[in-house]
Amino acid sequence: MDTTAVSDTAADGAAAPDVRAGQVFLADSRLALLLLNHARYALLRRLFGTSREQANLLTVVLALIVADGAYVTARQVARAPLRISGADAGIGGFMIREAALGVGGPPMRAVPLSGALVALAVLGGVAVPGLRRSVRGIRVAEHRVRLQRMRVYSAAAEARARAAAASGSASAS
Repeated sequence: MDTTAVSDTAADGAAAPDVRAGQVFLADSRLALLLLNHARYALLRRLFGTSREQANLLTVVLALIVADGAYVTARQVARAPLRISGADAGIGGFMIREAALGVGGPPMRAVPLSGALVALAVLGGVAVPGLRRSVRGIRVAEHRVRLQRMRVYSAAAEARARAAAASGSASAS
């Protein structure tokens, strides 16, 4: 995990304290897990009327039921017969090979695995631009969220410092 220092300016223009990206990620993930756990307790209490003590056991039972259903479904899908005969698959493979070799012309027939190279080039030409856009969008979103979290943490630290200063001045007078 990247532990580079992340700094931002607070709302009043003062520099926020340096906080490591790893620390921010761990704090955010803990908060998300606590929220999911609370939602799980609330959902189980509403659907089944269980207490917090019974919720963990009920979660295990429900997970085993879902796992069994997934196993049965996966086994049925794996054993399902294909409605394609061997001759149809052979003809389809031959047609795809000839189409790929037709793109490169007659000299391409002498190159081993040339059909695979053409298929890889076509897939790369289609997939790579979309992947680049997705990665760029993810980076921009992560940066925006990180800056927002830093502002929130900075504001919370400032509020805590103001509260401590106020309570200290109130007890002194």
